Amino acid sequence: MSTDASPVFLTVRGQYLPSTLEGLRVLHNDTAGSQAGIAAARSLGDLSHKVYAPVVMPQSGAKEGEVLFMDWWQDPKGLMDFFANENVQMQGTKLFKGRDATVWMPAKGAFTYNLPAAANRNERYVGLIRGPIASPEKSLNIFRAADVKAQRTARARGLLSHELFIKLNPPGDSSPLELLGVDIWCDAKGMGEHYGDPNEMKALEGAFSGAPTASVWAQAPGNWSEW
Repeated sequence: MSTDASPVFLTVRGQYLPSTLEGLRVLHNDTAGSQAGIAAARSLGDLSHKVYAPVVMPQSGAKEGEVLFMDWWQDPKGLMDFFANENVQMQGTKLFKGRDATVWMPAKGAFTYNLPAAANRNERYVGLIRGPIASPEKSLNIFRAADVKAQRTARARGLLSHELFIKLNPPGDSSPLELLGVDIWCDAKGMGEHYGDPNEMKALEGAFSGAPTASVWAQAPGNWSEW
């Protein structure tokens, strides 16, 4: 993993250990989301932390009992230093039965956008698509052609932002390249229509070298410590 001072994106998806999402919220807020926990993360460059719960729908592989954390970090070194801390590792064992924590870098040259939400469109949903790729250039070109064509329709259905990332492997990890697409929506119905539209999804054929996984998430209910 490079230690260049450039922002990176962290996704942590896992099965939580408490019996309910509310139980996880309380534990999260008492540990990672406590004032001391937030200060420790921020001191090493954690710029934002968001929590999402699964949306069960035909186009989503997200399951009940899972949770998704999405963080932006100022640079990879601060992130590695934070998660190397023994107390942070112990907190993770209290929160999760199992988890997949992956670091991503913004895909250079990708077609992305971030548009403002209209008044009173306060709901937030996240659509993820993740899979192996053979060539970043080829995959980004396929996504670009599909996303430019779909942008107006997607916006009308409630899409707020679209970003692409490439997996950032740690030193010594020779895992295959992966691409992650992240969409933020303000309309659940429109999101379902878009992801269920075969014409929209067909345009992405060839972007992945293996079968991708897709999941849909909603802002987690309750008062979570976020920043």
